[in-house]
Amino acid sequence: MNANRDEAHSLFADLQQQYIAQLGNKIAQLEALWSRLQTDAPQLDDARELHRIVHNLAGSGATFGLVAISDVARAIDAALQPIVQETDLGEVVARLAPLMERLFETLRQSTEALLAPIIREQSVASTTLVYIAGHDSEEVAELARQIAYFGYTTQSFLSSAELLAMVEKQLPHLAIIDLDLQEGEQSGIAAAALLHDQYGAALPIIFTAGSSEFTLRLAAVRAGGCGYFTRPIDVGLLIDQIDQLTQRASIEPYTVLIIDDSPLMAEVYALALRAAGMRVVATTDPLEAPVLLSEQQPDLILLDVYMPTCSGQELAAVIRQQQEYHSIPIVFLSGETNRSAQLAALARGGDDFLTKPINLEHLVAAVKSRIQRARAMRSLMVRDSLTGLFNHSVTQDLLMREVARARRTGQPLSVVLLDIDHFKQVNDRYGHRVGDRVLKSLARLLRQRLRATDLIGRYGGEEFLIVMPETRAANAAMVIDSLRERFAQIEHQREGEPLRVTFSAGIAEWESGIDASALIEKADAALYQAKHGGRNQVLIADVHIGQPPQRHALPFVASRVSQAPVVLIVDDDPDIARLLQLWLVDAGYQVELTHSGFEALQRIAQGGVDVALIDILMPEISGIDVLDQVRRAGPEPAIIMTTAFGSEQIAINAIRHGADDYLRKPIDRQELLVVLERTLDNLRLRREKSALQRRLDEKRRELEAEIKHAAQIQAEMLPQQMPRLPGYTIAARCIPARDVGGDFYDWQFAAPHLLNLTFGDVMGKGMSAALLMTTTRAVIRSVARETPPEVNMRYAVNALHTDLDRISSFVTLCHLQLNLHNHSLAYVDAGHGLGFIRRHGGRCDRLEPRGMPLGILSSEPYKQGETVLNPGDALILFSDGLLDPWPALARNPLQINDLLNDGMSATAIVDRLLALPALLGPLTDDLTVVVLARDCVAEELT
Repeated sequence: MNANRDEAHSLFADLQQQYIAQLGNKIAQLEALWSRLQTDAPQLDDARELHRIVHNLAGSGATFGLVAISDVARAIDAALQPIVQETDLGEVVARLAPLMERLFETLRQSTEALLAPIIREQSVASTTLVYIAGHDSEEVAELARQIAYFGYTTQSFLSSAELLAMVEKQLPHLAIIDLDLQEGEQSGIAAAALLHDQYGAALPIIFTAGSSEFTLRLAAVRAGGCGYFTRPIDVGLLIDQIDQLTQRASIEPYTVLIIDDSPLMAEVYALALRAAGMRVVATTDPLEAPVLLSEQQPDLILLDVYMPTCSGQELAAVIRQQQEYHSIPIVFLSGETNRSAQLAALARGGDDFLTKPINLEHLVAAVKSRIQRARAMRSLMVRDSLTGLFNHSVTQDLLMREVARARRTGQPLSVVLLDIDHFKQVNDRYGHRVGDRVLKSLARLLRQRLRATDLIGRYGGEEFLIVMPETRAANAAMVIDSLRERFAQIEHQREGEPLRVTFSAGIAEWESGIDASALIEKADAALYQAKHGGRNQVLIADVHIGQPPQRHALPFVASRVSQAPVVLIVDDDPDIARLLQLWLVDAGYQVELTHSGFEALQRIAQGGVDVALIDILMPEISGIDVLDQVRRAGPEPAIIMTTAFGSEQIAINAIRHGADDYLRKPIDRQELLVVLERTLDNLRLRREKSALQRRLDEKRRELEAEIKHAAQIQAEMLPQQMPRLPGYTIAARCIPARDVGGDFYDWQFAAPHLLNLTFGDVMGKGMSAALLMTTTRAVIRSVARETPPEVNMRYAVNALHTDLDRISSFVTLCHLQLNLHNHSLAYVDAGHGLGFIRRHGGRCDRLEPRGMPLGILSSEPYKQGETVLNPGDALILFSDGLLDPWPALARNPLQINDLLNDGMSATAIVDRLLALPALLGPLTDDLTVVVLARDCVAEELT
C-alpha cells in the first residue's frame, strides 16, 4: 500500500515538473497574443485563443498546487466571456490589462507546487485461508476438499489445542468448527469462545453439528458463531456464507476513458484514477473517441468541454446518438462556472459537471460513485438473476466484440460451450431447487477459477458460454477439463445421499473468415460430439481431451481379457529396451521391441498392442511426434512416455498430447510394474465402457426411432383439416417440448350447426403424457354429443376418474360447444384457466366459472358458462407452455391482449403467440394454441 502510494507520488512529482517546465512556453504564447490584442486592430481569433489558454490554466494550475495561477486565470476567464458573444474587443482588453499583468507575474514566480493527495484502494488478498476443525478425520478431509474446489486455501485440525496453536501463528480469514472436537462434547464451542474473545469480528466462525437443537444453536451464537450447519452439510449454501463472511469478490476494475486536449491534465487525472485501482485510457484527440469506445467499453467518460477540433458538448451529443452507449455516464470537466453553460452541457448528454480545478480526491470519489450506480443499473439489464453471469443476449454481444478484436489484432480466441449432463433428470428427480443450486455452484466455480478477462455467460437453461481472449483451443481445453474434474467432485446437497453432477464442453478456436455465429456453431458441434461420446468430457472440434469419442474406439475383444497383455517398448537405447523387456517378461507380459519411431508406428498400425512404452527423445522422429500420430488414429493403445530429462514440464506436455502416464529414467522396476498395471486397469475400463456405450447407442437409436414413429402418429391423430365455419376462422397448432407431448385439441360436429371443441393438457411430458393424452382424447370424442358441455363433462369424469386416480395423474380440460345459428358459446373449464374471449374493441372476458382438473375429485359438479361471440370477437385458448417464456401470464393471462389487434384472423393470432418463445425465452413445456375468431362482418349460416 505504502509502496504504491509512494510510486504514485513520485509519478505525480514528475508530471508537476513537466507542467512547470512548459509554463515558459505558455507565457510566450500569452505575451504574443496579448501584444497583438493591444494594437489598434485587435483580432477576434487572437482573443479566443487567449481565452482558451487562460481557461486551461484556470483548471490546471491548482491541480498541480499552483493555486495563485488558477485564481488569476479564472478572473481573466470570466472577463473574456463577452468575447464569445463577439462584443467590443477594445473595452474588454482595457479591463484585462491589470489582470494580465498579474497573471504574467504569477506565472514567472511559480516554481514550486503543493502535492495533492492521491487515493488508492486497498488491494484484496489473493488467497483466502479457512481453518476446519472436527472430530472425524474423514469428514474433515472431505469438507476441506469440497471447499478447496471453490478456490479457498484450507487447513484441517482434529483438536482444539491444534487449532488454537495454529491461530496464534497465523490468523485465518474464517474458521469452521464442529461442536464436538477430540477433547469431547461441545469442546468446539469452548474453543470458539476463546477465539471470539481474543479476535472478535476479525475471525468469523461457522459451526457444524449433527443436531439442530435450539440449545446447541444458542450456545453457538453465544460463542460468536456467524453460521450453523447440520450434517449432511449443503456445500453450496456453506460456500455462499463463506463468500459473504470473507467478502471475497472479484470485481472487474473500473475502466475510465479520458478525453482532454491537454496531455498533461489527461495524464494527471489518469494517474489519480489508476492509483485508486482503475484502468484508464486517455486521448487528446476527440476524433479517436469512437474507436476507443468500441475497443475499451469504458464504464465512464471524463470529457473536457472546451477542445479545438470538437467540443465536449458536440462529442457527447455524438456519443448519445448511439444506442449502445446510452448507459455510459459522461462527466464534463471544465473551468466553466456559469450555471447556465453547465446546464447546457448537461442537456447535450452529460451526467455530471466537475469544475476545474478539481481536487483529485473528489475526482476519484465522483468517478467511483457514478460507475457504481451505472454498474448496478447495467447489472439488472445484462446479468442472469440466478447465476449472476451475463445473460444470453449480452454474451452474444461480447462475443461479437471479441471476434472483431481478434480479427483486428490477430490474437487467438477460443469459445467454450458448456452443458450440464442430464440436468433435466436432476430437475425432474430432485426438483428445481436442487437444480438451481447446481447451476449456481457451476457459475461460482467458473467465476472463481477463470481469468478476469474471460467472459462467462448463461447461454440457455443449463448451457454456459465462455469467451477466452488470447487463448488457444488446446490451452482452453486444459483449463476447462480441470474445471470439469473439480465440478464432478462437488457434492450438491439434497435429501438422502449427496448428488454429484458432471458437465460436457465443446471448444472452438476462431479462424480468419468466420464470424461469431459460426464460432458458436463449431463449439456446439464439439459439444454434441462430447454428449454423444458419453458425456463428462471436453472436445475441441474433433480433437479430444479426456474420454475419446466412440467413433474412434476400437472393438472390445472379450478373449483379450484373459490373454497376457502385449507391451511394445520403443527406445533407441538397446540396453534399456532389453532390461525393460526382461522385467516385463518375468512379470508375465508379452513384450515386443522397436528401436525407432517409424518402426513403432508401423507395429501399432497392425493392431494387437495394449500398451506402448515410448521414449521421448529419439532420432528422426521424437516420442511426442509418435504419440501425436497414434492419437490422431484413435485412443489405443495406451501410451506411457519415458524420459531422462527429469522435468515435470516434459511430463505435463506428454499428458497434454494424450499420454496415459509417464516414467522418469532411471526407471525403478517396482514403479514400472505399478504404473503399467494402473494403465492396463484404465484401458480395461475404457474398453468395457466403449462396449457398453455401443450397446447403449444401439438401444438409444431404437428408442429414438420408436419415439419418432410415435410423434408421427400423434401428429396425425390431431385434426388435419380446419372445419368449414361460415363467418369464422379457426387455427390451431401444437408444439411438443419433446418429440411427443401431452397437449391436444380436437373438434367434431355434433350436429350440422353444433361444433364441439376440446382443449386438453395432460400432467407431465414425453411418452407417458402422450399415452395419457391419447386415452383422454378418445374418451372425450366418445362422450361429446349434442348434449350440453356440462353433461359431456360428467360422462368424461365417470369414464376417466378411476384410471387417473390409480396413476395419480390429472388432466386440465376446456370443453366448448359453438352454435352456428345463434353464435352462442357454451363451455366447461376443468382446471385449465388459460383462455379468454377477446371482444372487438379490446375488452377481454375470462371463461368463468372454473372447476377442478379431471382426476382430482370423482364427483366434481362442473358448472357450465355461456356467452355469445359477436362479430370481431375471438376465443383464445393456450397451454402452460407459454408460461415458461412469459411467467407473468400465470397471474394474468389477459396480458396476451396487449399483443393483439382488432381484425386479426385466427391464423395471425396463433402465429403471433407462437413467436413469443423465440423472443422471450426457450420452450421447456408443450405449447398449444387454438383460436376461433368470428369475422368482423357476420356471415349467417344458411
